[in-house]
Amino acid sequence: MCPQRREPLDREQIVQAAVGLVDRDGLERFSMRRLGRELGVEAMALYHYFPSKDALVDAIVQAVVAEMKRPPPVTDWQERLRREFQAYRQVAHAHPHIFPLLGRRPVKNPEALLPVEHMLDILRAAGFTPKQSLYAFRTLSSYAFGYALSEIRGFALEPARNGGDDRFDVRTVDPERFPRMREVAPHVIARNHDAEFKSGLNAILTGLRAELEPRRP
Repeated sequence: MCPQRREPLDREQIVQAAVGLVDRDGLERFSMRRLGRELGVEAMALYHYFPSKDALVDAIVQAVVAEMKRPPPVTDWQERLRREFQAYRQVAHAHPHIFPLLGRRPVKNPEALLPVEHMLDILRAAGFTPKQSLYAFRTLSSYAFGYALSEIRGFALEPARNGGDDRFDVRTVDPERFPRMREVAPHVIARNHDAEFKSGLNAILTGLRAELEPRRP
């Protein structure tokens, strides 16, 4: 039996409680029954606001996307995109259990399209054609999503943060057989993800800038 709730519920309260529950325990353990206990109501009461668990998960994703802070506007389009995708990566840090859903859930609400519209607008204002803007956005977003996802799950060559698994230690490879691997080992262990993410983002932005430069005959 769950404790009886005295105050009325609303959709926002349910979604925020659901976000907190998934943040704490992971999506695999999330259920309407557990959320009901968290809110002090029977699980069936939640279906008055959401027709299914799937609909509630969509609302969780939308709430997390809405949390993405819009950086102050700057004149340079590259710096604007750099700041936008750094903010996007911060969503992964804030909600590591929910972030993987951002790339998998189908878009069912127009509100979820607003960040995409914003990014495309930056690219169009910079001078990219509609086709170039689409390609540029997909390249940038794929990089940011993939990097952040690998970061929160743990890169393959990095030892576990808590030492809880038996990952291979790159520092122990045979230097005769893997000389380049041994060269990069100190940087792998240092885990400077901020610098690494910015480096990759800068490489993509540099390539995009070249597309806008006039072609020499």
